[in-house]
Amino acid sequence: MTKKEFLNELSELLQREEPCNENDILESYEEWDSLSKMSLMAFFAKHFSIQLTLKQLNEAKSILDLIALASGNIK
Repeated sequence: MTKKEFLNELSELLQREEPCNENDILESYEEWDSLSKMSLMAFFAKHFSIQLTLKQLNEAKSILDLIALASGNIK
């Protein structure tokens, strides 16, 4: 998956009208809540075969952190 595809998927997952930017801070998103974190955990499992923990998502501060959690699956 490309970085652009991931950002588009993340925007849809968070139901954001504005596109996500890789430098954005997750806490600045009104949509960044426990439900979106659970959805992102399912997304990572489905698309990358990575089982994220809630702890990992809580420690992620930016979209760049999410990209790093994808362990090289986002180019």
